[in-house]
Amino acid sequence: MSSSSEVLRQHFEEQERALRLPGAVLFSQSRYEIVRMLGEGGMGITCLADEISAYNVRRPVVLKFMKDSFEPHRLSRFLNEVQLSVLFSHPNLVPMYRLESEALTVNPDKLKIQGLGRRRGHMVFYAVMQFIDGWNLRDIVRRLRELGIVLNRDIALFVIGRIARGMHYVHEHCDESGEHLELVHRDISPENILVDRFGRIKVSDFGIAMSMKRMTDSGFMRAGNPLYCSPEQLQGTPLDRRTDIYNMGLIMYFLFTGTDRFGVEARQKNRIDRIRRVMAKSPMPDLTGTDPRLATMCERCLQLDRARRYDTCEDLANEIDMFFKETGTVVNNEQVEDVLSDLFSPSPKFVSPRYLAMAGSSVLDQPDFDPRLEERSPESAQPLSTVRLDQDEEE
Repeated sequence: MSSSSEVLRQHFEEQERALRLPGAVLFSQSRYEIVRMLGEGGMGITCLADEISAYNVRRPVVLKFMKDSFEPHRLSRFLNEVQLSVLFSHPNLVPMYRLESEALTVNPDKLKIQGLGRRRGHMVFYAVMQFIDGWNLRDIVRRLRELGIVLNRDIALFVIGRIARGMHYVHEHCDESGEHLELVHRDISPENILVDRFGRIKVSDFGIAMSMKRMTDSGFMRAGNPLYCSPEQLQGTPLDRRTDIYNMGLIMYFLFTGTDRFGVEARQKNRIDRIRRVMAKSPMPDLTGTDPRLATMCERCLQLDRARRYDTCEDLANEIDMFFKETGTVVNNEQVEDVLSDLFSPSPKFVSPRYLAMAGSSVLDQPDFDPRLEERSPESAQPLSTVRLDQDEEE
């Protein structure tokens, strides 16, 4: 090797070592190509995109854009969601990779706008998240309803247990100094529970998650989904982790019955008062086709008095584990994978050996399923987005 080549090599090696030193700043060369829009909620818009890095290496990701990006309060909440989510590392939470930004500029002279100077700019922020190739719980229940059945109780319970484990991690989360943040998700709904094609359950969308220790926007306290809200969210009283436990009870009710508990009420006039009246009633009459012990778990989650609910999501997850142990039931991601693969096939048969080993049955339904419950949640109705729950709308 010539002397000049050796000098050049040493120069590059020194630069490469410098890239690995503490304090070094590296700039990504990735770019994102939008494939299609995935959905729109009360707080943001999600798109499927290809992340393309060096040598055209690609992977699918989800980009989440905030709505009303000129609104400072929305930007603050969006950045709060990203800051929280990038710190989470749990198998039952959707990973968020990073925050990105795009600079938009305009030349006022071209638009013939007076008084704005030569150029004006605006930053668009978006979060980059893992793409979950699968379905949300509403997709799954909608497909089940097409077949006139409800989800096998053991699979439904397994899903609830995974959600509970993920949410216990969130509820116990501390900041870098070790301070317990007392986080509350506040928006646990079927749309925000994802199941991928390998049967793995993920909680998503921490757009309105809030630290009770650092809560600064009292007007935002009552934000939520009318279909999946707690008594505390309706009343505007202080929230804690048991607020999410109530919402998990609504998810359990949804999986056991194939319908939203507040489906009719949330879409009528004076919906807040109507939802309150349903909250005051026991869910047990609607759960007659469910194993009594599981119905009791659901009822405990849905207590008006939060002191009568489970204290933690871990308590709920542990009781589910005990139920599986006492009944000799084993459920895993692979069995969920088999069921969903069959469920979304053109002609479901439910004859997978892995599924039969768990259920001992060639059908997926629970006994005594009452299809009349479908009347409570018409298929044509779209899920409701996040709103201020103290602003009752007439629809």
